[in-house]
Amino acid sequence: MSKHLLFAAAFAALITCACSVDSVDVVDVQPEEDGEITVLTAGFAGAEDETRTVRQTDGKVFWSPGDAISVIRGTSAAGHKKFVSGNTEPAASATFTGTMPSGASAYWAVYPYKEDDFYNGSYLVTTLPAQQEAVAGSFADDLFISAAYVSNSTTSLTFYHQCGGVKFSVTQPGIKKVTLIPAASDVFLAGLIGLYASRAGQKPYIRATGYPEDMSNTIELSAPEGETLKVGEAYHFVTLPASLTGGFSLLFEKEDGAIGIRTIGKDVVIQPAHFATLPEADKGLVFRNDFLDYNPEEVNLDGFGGVFSIHVNGTLEYHFDASMTDWIKEVSATGDARIGRVHAFLADPNDEGVDRTGMITICYGNNCYPILVNQSAKGSTKVIPHHSLGMRFTATWCGYCPIMSETFRLAKENLGDKFEYVCIYSTYQNSNYSSAAFDPLEDQYLISSWPTGIVDGRSLIENYDSSTAAGMIADAVAETEAYYPAVTSIALKSSVSGRNVTVDADVFALVPETYKLTVLLVEDGIVGYQNDNNAGPHQDFVHNRVLRLALTSPVTGAEFDVDAAGETKSFTYTATVPSGCNVDNMVVVAFVQRNYNDRPAIQSGNYGEWYVDNCRSAALGATAPLEVQ
Repeated sequence: MSKHLLFAAAFAALITCACSVDSVDVVDVQPEEDGEITVLTAGFAGAEDETRTVRQTDGKVFWSPGDAISVIRGTSAAGHKKFVSGNTEPAASATFTGTMPSGASAYWAVYPYKEDDFYNGSYLVTTLPAQQEAVAGSFADDLFISAAYVSNSTTSLTFYHQCGGVKFSVTQPGIKKVTLIPAASDVFLAGLIGLYASRAGQKPYIRATGYPEDMSNTIELSAPEGETLKVGEAYHFVTLPASLTGGFSLLFEKEDGAIGIRTIGKDVVIQPAHFATLPEADKGLVFRNDFLDYNPEEVNLDGFGGVFSIHVNGTLEYHFDASMTDWIKEVSATGDARIGRVHAFLADPNDEGVDRTGMITICYGNNCYPILVNQSAKGSTKVIPHHSLGMRFTATWCGYCPIMSETFRLAKENLGDKFEYVCIYSTYQNSNYSSAAFDPLEDQYLISSWPTGIVDGRSLIENYDSSTAAGMIADAVAETEAYYPAVTSIALKSSVSGRNVTVDADVFALVPETYKLTVLLVEDGIVGYQNDNNAGPHQDFVHNRVLRLALTSPVTGAEFDVDAAGETKSFTYTATVPSGCNVDNMVVVAFVQRNYNDRPAIQSGNYGEWYVDNCRSAALGATAPLEVQ
């Protein structure tokens, strides 16, 4: 079951206003077959700073003359009708006239009218475009999505705003286009969305969005053809509700192609019907044409190899060439070069016994420039076996989750000791075996649908058929080993007295820096309920590697420092196993996270600054020694 990007209904409460109908005419609409002409009265719920189709200077919401809404009842095409407003000037409340779809069920009314909108039986599907036209003092028609879900007999509607955005003004003439770009690459600002309401009269809210290919994480706001943005006027990006972690950038483009960038580095939350405000957003910016900056101009690496990055910023076309050095290759490039693009390169371990230097060239126009890559000889001959960690986010009510359960079982069978995993049961809809203490893991890995898998805190595993997805897990494991060679090893020893357990964990590290340690207790062999969309519900499903208890706090990892290469840090934890758990079936799982530091974070989402360097497991009461060869 997927709840893609659930937005809680507890956004800032909107205050319902009682509005009279102002300056209205009944529109002449011809009746359609099997329908009757109906007049609907529509107003808005909201405070004075909310907006929709015309933004007044006082911030109040008004309907525009000629606005049209969709009235949708049922899932068939015949249940979708167009209603047109009768107001002759902007009004807080207006009448809409059209042919009411037949039927006796509750119905949706949504602004703006779109022929492609439909109700799929669970939620109403509509779209917010990522290409928007700039309108001085307001925003373009057909942008600010508002909706009502009402009972069959209701003809007086209260619309609720679904979108918010960013309001700004400019100080420099000649700006043709502005692009809103979140710092986090996994934030969706526009695209295919779903509106949900569980009962008639309830305030609708965004419950489901399209898959990534249906969405956009940027919005372009362009002046009309032949025009530029007016200095001092307010302009608005209309966006989906979103948490812009790390802030956002505004990319300003002038008619001559020159660009300027304003970056806001603090977290910003966009709520329905509210706009983050940035007056004089371009003030003091220097606009540039035809430029390219890159850094560093020289790279220094340790002998372990792995990934490193080169940052590029500019407007010129360019390319990298790493073919002259056989131990370096480019593996990824992410971001918009105009605000900063990160190129990741992979260096092999240096087993030659002496320092070495390679070269990458960056070329633009007729010019090519060398970037030297210096790598020291591997300072230690020690080899640390790598064990990857998988996290399976699941739920007993989730009918699709048994597929991923088989995926992880198959991956473990194929990879053996190279792969360990734990299963985190969601607190959403009160799944069995869940605990709110583990919610931070869902938050860290942006879990919005079940099942979802994460490997080594970097790689997303989606719910394909088990054989295919198990292959994806193997690829993610191999990628971690190549890009981020393990520099830590974990030893485990534990003892049990009744329900009281003691766990000793030793962490050996080849590189002195700050790490995170997480120690968990998981349980195998739990027999119980599991929904299954393919085979039907099970009452005797065997749940393995179920996360039961975190011995470290927070569950996302406790930081510790290693001061010297080859140092071992020792930790001891005690806990009482919760009642209802079978102590005899419990396993200790520990993993160490390492910071990306100045290396590129190759990850499927914005999961933060840490990845899993190594993992280890041992049955409760057993011993797993350090693995340093």
